[in-house]
Amino acid sequence: MSNLHHLTEKVLRHPFLRFCLVGGVATGIHAVVFLLVIHVGGSQLAGNCLGYGVASIWSYYANCLWTFSAALSWRGFVRFQLANSIVLIWSVVAALIGEMLAFPPLATLALTVVVGPVLNYFGHSRLTFRKHTSA
Repeated sequence: MSNLHHLTEKVLRHPFLRFCLVGGVATGIHAVVFLLVIHVGGSQLAGNCLGYGVASIWSYYANCLWTFSAALSWRGFVRFQLANSIVLIWSVVAALIGEMLAFPPLATLALTVVVGPVLNYFGHSRLTFRKHTSA
């Protein structure tokens, strides 16, 4: 058990793996909110947008405080949301495709959560949490 604990601590030191874990939880939050909206009679578009919003706010705080040990700030939050906007756009496109082609809600959700995290990591690695160096 001690070896497992040591391995877990070692693995969780890597920011990429922390980013993936935060993203996994954010994806779960997105999915739960999406499915709750569908359950109460909302559209796939409303579910995806609300799910995105709730997951995005949680993800900013978790990534700042745990993944990258960055200070929370409005400027950082805005940069985070700008990077996330590509995922929001993808969520809207996926929902519109799902509704237009009459996909079951879970197919639309799968389309969103498979492509979204790849776009998300690319945006955050280039904009939000990029290490700035002085010349």
